[in-house]
Amino acid sequence: MLYSIIVSPGLETIAREELSQRFDDTGHLKILERKPQRLLFQYTGDPRELFALRTAEHLFLVLKRIPKMTRSRSSLAALSGSLTRFNFKETFECCRQVGFSVRKRMPFRVTSRLSGKRNFRRADLQRVIEQALLKRGWYLTSGSSALDVWAEVHGDDGYISVKLSRNDMAQRPYKQAHIPASLKPTLAYSMVRLSRPHPDDVFLDAMCGAGTILLERALINRYRYLIGGDVSIDALDATITNFGRQHQPRQFFHWDARNLPLQPNTVDKIVCNLPFGETVGNVPQLTNLYRRCLKEYVRVLKPRGRMVLLTSQRTFLDDELQQLRFLKVGKQLTVDVRGKRAWIYVIHFT
Repeated sequence: MLYSIIVSPGLETIAREELSQRFDDTGHLKILERKPQRLLFQYTGDPRELFALRTAEHLFLVLKRIPKMTRSRSSLAALSGSLTRFNFKETFECCRQVGFSVRKRMPFRVTSRLSGKRNFRRADLQRVIEQALLKRGWYLTSGSSALDVWAEVHGDDGYISVKLSRNDMAQRPYKQAHIPASLKPTLAYSMVRLSRPHPDDVFLDAMCGAGTILLERALINRYRYLIGGDVSIDALDATITNFGRQHQPRQFFHWDARNLPLQPNTVDKIVCNLPFGETVGNVPQLTNLYRRCLKEYVRVLKPRGRMVLLTSQRTFLDDELQQLRFLKVGKQLTVDVRGKRAWIYVIHFT
């Protein structure tokens, strides 16, 4: 069966690594393509296993992939015709496996997406797919039992897919408490993954917000100790709520990250979402915050430890790192955070 996952911009390589790590040894996986925000792959195992992917925003079963799409409206006929002749037997079996109720007169809804210059509109794309399925005896509905059919045309490729994932694939059921500008779990997982988690890690997020990074670390594998803190009491309350009684040992602190009550050389990994400009204020304040926080991180980090930092203020972080010659930036990734461009830095303490 042909599947695709949608990921946040910039996380495509990490998603590919996660796919390979989880399923390469099974013999069921063959990755076909990596495109912006999308991975296309064949998988012959149980589709329910794919819901374990933590970089994925959405999981799709791809019914038809039509290459060499043109700008002409004749492309719409190619998409519509492929559905008219399509055998849904395997599709319905996959849907049953993941918990969908399948019936002869299938309720459905269509989501359409379109990029690039075309001689047709997104509404035209949606309409031809709806008409092709109505001719099969299906019926349109907005109810929760509907099969989510996605019609997409991006670049030279057209896709007709069924969305298998629910919203909590990306949102995570543990997020019971939220705070403004809370980090997306898929991004938090990716940052944790870049820290190279080890069972002996003492792991720190000194600006933990709602605890998303700490929870993703707790879920990825064993660790020695989790430490989190924040200057906001509301943020700490959200962290405690989201953790509940699970994931021990751990400790949370109300603190200022510029003055950490931790002994030198006691932390193996630091993963942190640094404040963006709009949350702090003027440039001198932000520069001072970055300088003092980075100084504290270096103090508590063990030799050969690793930091993974997310920031939209690249210039500030670069300036401070230039002053600390014993820190080496091993990797930088450009990512999207709430519509803003940001960077993940992977930093080694040499």
